Amino acid sequence: MTKTRGFSYAVVLAAAFVLWLPVSLFGTQGFSGLLGLAAIPAAFFAPLSRFSRVFLALMALSLWAALSSLWSAESGMLVAGAMTDGNFSIDAAGIRVLLTTLAAGLMISAALRIETGSAPKAMWVMLGVLVAHGLLTLAMGLLPGVTLDAYAPFSDRVHEAPQNILRSANAFLLGLPVLLGAIWAFAGKARSVWIAGTLLVSLVAFYLVGSDVALLGVFAVAASIGVTCVARRQGFRILLICVAVFTTLSPLILGVGGALVSKAGMPLPSSVQSRVWAWQLTTDKIVERPVIGHGIEASKEWRETFGDNPELLEQMIEQTGIDDGRWSYYRILPGHPHNMALQLWAEIGGIGVLLAVLSLVLIAWKLPPPAELQQSTAIATASLIGAGFSLFSLSYSVWNEAFWATLAIAAAGIILLAKTTAKP
Repeated sequence: MTKTRGFSYAVVLAAAFVLWLPVSLFGTQGFSGLLGLAAIPAAFFAPLSRFSRVFLALMALSLWAALSSLWSAESGMLVAGAMTDGNFSIDAAGIRVLLTTLAAGLMISAALRIETGSAPKAMWVMLGVLVAHGLLTLAMGLLPGVTLDAYAPFSDRVHEAPQNILRSANAFLLGLPVLLGAIWAFAGKARSVWIAGTLLVSLVAFYLVGSDVALLGVFAVAASIGVTCVARRQGFRILLICVAVFTTLSPLILGVGGALVSKAGMPLPSSVQSRVWAWQLTTDKIVERPVIGHGIEASKEWRETFGDNPELLEQMIEQTGIDDGRWSYYRILPGHPHNMALQLWAEIGGIGVLLAVLSLVLIAWKLPPPAELQQSTAIATASLIGAGFSLFSLSYSVWNEAFWATLAIAAAGIILLAKTTAKP
């Protein structure tokens, strides 16, 4: 066990997972603060005298993103609010990204220094919290009225509470890989059945809650596990190289491909169709500044409406059957493209994408082959890649530090599971 003055970082991770549940239930935005709290003691455990190539590549990507604020039309103040009023925040996205990368690096580094075979109590605390989160996600889907009543004293039933429920479900998708790894480690001969059952129950829970991205994430998790079970030597590299290729080619896959699908008149769900149009607009913006991009969070300022594009306006009226003039003023891109790869291209350009791809390749070659890990660790790691990719592709802004903080804490949870279950 990694110690400093008799203290183990596993205890910090256990405390972080105790807070995982309330932070998830109230919209997940607190995960960035939770990561920051976990990173403070991590500084006493991490080897600060040396830095890995992965960390340096991620910091280079973060620095370039922060630098792009110089030419972004959306440049926030460094800080906003006041601590005394309880509304203090860092408004500059570039600074938030840098701090998140640094905090995640410290936490992962400290987690890797936990001694093999140690801290079982911390692991069981973590697993207990994640099981509770899963059961609550299912309960929220089965009892929507009761759930909204429970949220009513704290958040608006119509807008805020449903968003909190969806974000909580997405957070559980990132915690699910840890549970799948634990099932393989502890469920004995029936572990394959338990894993399949857990994925099925999760699928039902996400469907009832209404989180389409988490629903697709279950299939991505299952596919990722399948890849690493078949490719025991190169599984992680295959998965991460696929993410890198998708990121590189996203303007062609989503922009050009989406335009062809849209023009072909294929019937698409309204949520998917709106994303396709947003991806088309983003691709047009990429063409304008392909090398350095428009700057971090510039997509917040892209206020083109369907009225600016008569062809899209006609399609929207035809699909919805609503022709009262509202769509003429409706924004095509609501704040960000809902695809992180396209957003990287549009906001930090080809240089930023090159740094992102370099980071993915370095991670792919840094991870040990699945065959050299415990099977439980390999399953959990593959699952996290799949879950993260689903949210990467369809959900948050790429600068949503709460998402990356949740992903980092989940990764630390996999390390804690691996360290605890391995024989010394």
